[in-house]
Amino acid sequence: MNQWFEFLADNLLLSGLFVVVLVAWIAWEVSRLTRKWQEVDTLGAVRFINQQDPLIVDVSNSTDFQKSHIAGAVHLPPSKLTSGSQALTKELNRPVLVYCRSGQVSAQMANKLVKLGFEDVKMLSGGLAQWESDKQPVSQGKSKPKKADKKGGKKKDDN
Repeated sequence: MNQWFEFLADNLLLSGLFVVVLVAWIAWEVSRLTRKWQEVDTLGAVRFINQQDPLIVDVSNSTDFQKSHIAGAVHLPPSKLTSGSQALTKELNRPVLVYCRSGQVSAQMANKLVKLGFEDVKMLSGGLAQWESDKQPVSQGKSKPKKADKKGGKKKDDN
């Protein structure tokens, strides 16, 4: 035991850095475990999309959205993600998958979505860059929302 104290006394800088890193790691893990949204990888996101039909929200900038985005995604840059957004308040009961180009901005937006009242929020880990590197399909240009015809049925063939 005396050797530990002697080592700590001889290596104050090293010991201090170790304590700082340890505290930062513990704080990161506690915050990760207590947040209200989940981070999913590409496979988890595909499963989520196929099973729960979530609202897919792309929070990247307009240029990146035009280049490529997940099919069916709604473009909602961070500046437009506010509590007054009527498009969002209509979808509060729907699960949400949020992503950005690299995964850096989407974590903050996931927190905002939870604060707006969404209960089932998932964030794509690694963002669209990871999605594309995992060879998942993307769309280009503006995303067109799905519209059903007025009767709610399928269009009939002309045959």
